Amino acid sequence: MKTVIKLLFAFLIITQSTTTTFSQENGSIKKSDKQIFILGKKYYLHKVKRGQTLYSLSNTYKVSIQQIISENSALLSGGLQKGMEIKIPVVENIPEQNSDSKNNFIYHTVQIEETLYSLKNKYLVSKEEILKNNPEIKDDKIKVGQVLKIPKVNNKSDISQGDYYFHKVKPSETLFSLSQQYRVKMESIKRLNPEIINGVLILGQTLKIPKGNYSSMETLVIDHNNTEEPKYYDYDPLYFEEAGTIPCDEFQYNRFVKFKVALMLPLFINENNSASITKGKYYEKTEKFYELYQGLLVAINKLKKSGISLELYVYDTEGNSDKVQKILNTSELENVDLIIGPVYSKNFRLAANFAHNHKINIVSPVPQNFNKLVKTNPFIFVTNPSLETKVTNLSNQMANSYDRSIIVIHNGTSEEKKTIELFKDRLVKTFTSYENINEIVFKQVDYKISGINGVLDALSVGLDNIVLIPSSDEAFISDIVTRLSYNKNRYKITVYGMKSWESFRNIQIEYLANLNCHYGTTSYIDYNNKTVKNFIYQYRNTFNSEPGLYSYLGYDITYYFLNVMKKYGKHFQFCLPSDPNLKKNGLMYSFNFQRITPLSGFENNWLNIIKIDKNYNLIKVK
Repeated sequence: MKTVIKLLFAFLIITQSTTTTFSQENGSIKKSDKQIFILGKKYYLHKVKRGQTLYSLSNTYKVSIQQIISENSALLSGGLQKGMEIKIPVVENIPEQNSDSKNNFIYHTVQIEETLYSLKNKYLVSKEEILKNNPEIKDDKIKVGQVLKIPKVNNKSDISQGDYYFHKVKPSETLFSLSQQYRVKMESIKRLNPEIINGVLILGQTLKIPKGNYSSMETLVIDHNNTEEPKYYDYDPLYFEEAGTIPCDEFQYNRFVKFKVALMLPLFINENNSASITKGKYYEKTEKFYELYQGLLVAINKLKKSGISLELYVYDTEGNSDKVQKILNTSELENVDLIIGPVYSKNFRLAANFAHNHKINIVSPVPQNFNKLVKTNPFIFVTNPSLETKVTNLSNQMANSYDRSIIVIHNGTSEEKKTIELFKDRLVKTFTSYENINEIVFKQVDYKISGINGVLDALSVGLDNIVLIPSSDEAFISDIVTRLSYNKNRYKITVYGMKSWESFRNIQIEYLANLNCHYGTTSYIDYNNKTVKNFIYQYRNTFNSEPGLYSYLGYDITYYFLNVMKKYGKHFQFCLPSDPNLKKNGLMYSFNFQRITPLSGFENNWLNIIKIDKNYNLIKVK
């Protein structure tokens, strides 16, 4: 029987310590007679009785534990309690299966966010095959809880246990890297591991890897109902057909055709005359944007030497939305292939709407919160990951320590509590794929109430303690880090902190090193790297100054996107989902762009995990 997660949240305060467990034990339960409709979806209303658990409820109602939790947010904070009335999705009856259908079909219950697109990738069958065997599907739309009949791939080519390796997924590994390492096709790995969804691997996940030379297995992924060879853009639901749109695998770069790139920055050219810039005096806060521009120029110089031809259009927005609108009204901007900027939120929204209307890819080069905008505009590329994405990456790293104690220390602010809830949610989702995990211990300590004694009570002797402190309050961090460091000989502690701690002056780096401190950051520069050294040399010679962080950012963005355009053309966004090799490590930034939803723009899904070692060096561990 498949083992599922039990999540233990222990809330520690001075006067008491309470524990809530999501347990899954067998029990006999009668289905509720009460049903309701919410937003067109049917639910059972079930009143929880003594001894009932999430596991027994999921067995009775034939839904996953994750579905029950997602429909009842109170379960995340308080667990399943006697007397609670919870919503449970109504699942359509599974059709009666004869022996023939059992052998030839898989019966799949549709989960949240699943689509025909994700199911055909999961089970390696065509969409037409799914529709053929499920005539009740209308307009290609499937519903959560719906039971689908999925044809099994030909089992004549099934592989015995002696014909595959077991591989535990390590940091930064992808389907593509594993296919290269073991010299097998990605489809072959997915064939043996149907739990892989959308090609995403989870750290610590154990995969079956076929041993080589099984050509018969490769034929299983061929769709014989489709006489055309599959194109990369077949996997992007937003692909549009119009004059000049070239399929990814057919694009051939011609150096005589110039790419047109527009750069929109608040440079305040009139205020920043050349004499003042030479003296290092910039108007207001424009220095970093000149650094970005100069980094871009170094990248362009290198790209031209590699054979890329381009025209650069530089627009001074002056940080003014009226000026931006004037720029957008010019006819030349309609014909550019890529827009970088603007940087301020209101101005970027104007430019993003223009880019959407004219089907031009646009890049947000600086940290901004465009979560809502990127979900509705498929031409946006956001280089800085959202808080949700950063938390997901850190949770994946922490999940590698599932056999340890996870403790969160906060100071009671609403922002910290919001981040903690996000970590809970991501950790639950991450651990769902760990079949051998029976329990996650997740302790919270309100430092304002419990103080250091509450923290020490939460720490476990003999276990590795993963301590998460999602705060940027320097006084609070200085106090707790100092006290934890004093106890380093009693407990094994690894602290996960915030990038903002880098700028704190009241924390001794010795304490952070003692606590094996880790944190996530989008920016990391290895000054020993040869390419970084070459960039610094070129920058100094060209501008007679030292590159700032925005100089590296301007270089990385320009170098990445122009190389992608050289490979796939100006409509490169259709090619990204099908090319896992497009992860690119820059001088400071790394890029791994993914759509947030099948119809959204792209967000950079990369986060560097940095560790402070015993010699006080910053070491990149992921």
